[in-house]
Amino acid sequence: MENIVLTLKQIIPKEMEILQRRYTILKGIHDLQPVGRRSLSQRIAISEKIIRNETEYLKSVGYILVSGSGMQITESGLIILEELMEVMYHMRGLHEIEEEVRAYLGCAKVVVVPGDASEREEVKENIGKAASEVLLKHIRNDCIIALTGGSTSYHVIHALKKPNVTYENVLVVPARGSLRNHVEYQANTIVSMLANKLGIGYHLLNIPDNLSKKALDSVREEPEIGATIACLLKANLILFGIGNADEMAKRRNSDEQFMTFLHDKQAVAEALGYYFNKNGEIVYTSRSIGIKLEHVIQSAYPIAVAGGSKKAEAIVAVKDIIKKGSLIIDEGAANRILEIRQNSLT
Repeated sequence: MENIVLTLKQIIPKEMEILQRRYTILKGIHDLQPVGRRSLSQRIAISEKIIRNETEYLKSVGYILVSGSGMQITESGLIILEELMEVMYHMRGLHEIEEEVRAYLGCAKVVVVPGDASEREEVKENIGKAASEVLLKHIRNDCIIALTGGSTSYHVIHALKKPNVTYENVLVVPARGSLRNHVEYQANTIVSMLANKLGIGYHLLNIPDNLSKKALDSVREEPEIGATIACLLKANLILFGIGNADEMAKRRNSDEQFMTFLHDKQAVAEALGYYFNKNGEIVYTSRSIGIKLEHVIQSAYPIAVAGGSKKAEAIVAVKDIIKKGSLIIDEGAANRILEIRQNSLT
């Protein structure tokens, strides 16, 4: 496919530009529907005049519907959109970018999706879809899956399509206790979502994150929690997000003293309750019941997910914990990571 795309770009460069533009417009309508031309123009940075002309064509061939509420994609449009995804992947040179990022970070596999989640929220859905496909490829009978809470994991499991497979002796568990955030983003909720989609068993971890040491020692003695922790420590797969240190600390309602501490320690990344500086050194470990970093590095297959150019520095900081696993990111994060690589060489 890559060679075919390169040949077409040489023979019919203008037509390939039109194809890419129509794909971008069709994808924008799919992500934002129902959407008007002006709103679409602002979101995908294509002039309203061009969008008017192109959507007239897309409407004439039956790929979109136009109504008073806005434009929507049709079933035929959805089919053509999915068929064009691989073509666009090679047109944008994402395979080469994946290989460059993989070589720099040293991880087993990198998947890059188009766009930048720091600029367009809907890109997170594409990251989630790509990550869900990676997750499904690694699930085997007799395995334990651990996953964290948060919007990243939610998008992954929400995008996952129920496979025509019956799994035997597969269990999913929360990787950590739950944060005080939206209930749909809590680890327990996402665990039950995945269990229902795959038809597998699950355990819950019914404790909040960041309890006092005394409280943690007490709840560890509870039989139900003890059984979940025992399963968690045997996890074969771990799905988790990578966050910016200050953003994650604020999300956990941290006080000013802790925020100052992170600033003084030059913390840039958070993953699995651990805070890292730009050199990948752990500067703080959250008080929580959950998976331990050494288990991720030594025993489980990590699937790390992050989106947006703003996450690039955080991704680079945690590269040592994803060396033998998969990283799913977007184009914005990938390009910024390569800029960081270049800056480190000069």
